[in-house]
Amino acid sequence: MVLWKQYGDFPVGASIGLRNNQLTQNDISSLESTAMFVALFGASFALALALSVTIAWISREAIETILRRFLADSVLRRGFEKYIRFAIVVVGISGGTRVKALQEYISAADYNKAALQAALTQEFWTLELYRTVMGTLEAVAGLLLLCIFLALIAPAVLRLLKVEPLKTAGEAQKPPERRVVALR
Repeated sequence: MVLWKQYGDFPVGASIGLRNNQLTQNDISSLESTAMFVALFGASFALALALSVTIAWISREAIETILRRFLADSVLRRGFEKYIRFAIVVVGISGGTRVKALQEYISAADYNKAALQAALTQEFWTLELYRTVMGTLEAVAGLLLLCIFLALIAPAVLRLLKVEPLKTAGEAQKPPERRVVALR
């Protein structure tokens, strides 16, 4: 049986093997194993997202303190803070989401899918979720290490370029002192 659905101007068909209007056992097991891999991917994504958002929330004060030292403009500083927190979430998700198992299942031959389905045990799920946590932490740690490295070398670069930090609006700028020197 072929099901047709209209997407814009293009009809798209999906074929489902039916015998006597019943799904075969092979079709049911294929759908179940696909659902398990998609559920594993969804659980991995949700765990990486939750962990990344938690890290971004915990590190917000440290990020603000570091940026306050280099950026006097509060609008620019808030923009950088949001960007760094967003980068933490994106890098954490991309580093922690385990796509490899889903790719292996999708690209596997039909005769090998039964073996992959049999491998979806509780131990496998535990190991994949552990890999998700470790991948997320590793990716976020790498990003924060890069940010700290840049924050540490920024004062040296500013000194080499002889650029003074910007004064905030609250700091009153004193006019330069004028000295009168008598020449004899």
